[in-house]
Amino acid sequence: MSTEKDSMLRVRLTKMQSDELDAIIGELQAQMPEASVTTSSIARYALEKYVSDHIAKRDGTKIFIEISTADATDEDIKNLYGLLSKLFDETKENYSPMVHYMVGEILEPVMMKMASHMKPKKPEVRDGE
Repeated sequence: MSTEKDSMLRVRLTKMQSDELDAIIGELQAQMPEASVTTSSIARYALEKYVSDHIAKRDGTKIFIEISTADATDEDIKNLYGLLSKLFDETKENYSPMVHYMVGEILEPVMMKMASHMKPKKPEVRDGE
């Protein structure tokens, strides 16, 4: 169910971004059918997060790290995942619960993303990119 507001927001997206947005909406609706997930609700959330993250960066209350994996091979990702797993386990054995918790907070999103990269990939059909 697409509204005029949703269509207006999509005008600024590339085809790949629009397709990815559809996939995100589909995933969220499958996980939480009771929630009304739309393009505009995601755009509102993204804007709120952007502003919140900007304030956190400015105030130094959060650490943000962005790492490109564009040139990483599957083997690179697997090796890095293994190293991070060892580091996380080591913090549990050798450091306070708070240090272990903070390392987990830093590494968990990275490792989740890496785990999704390591899943067997479906063959892609490219449409003249």
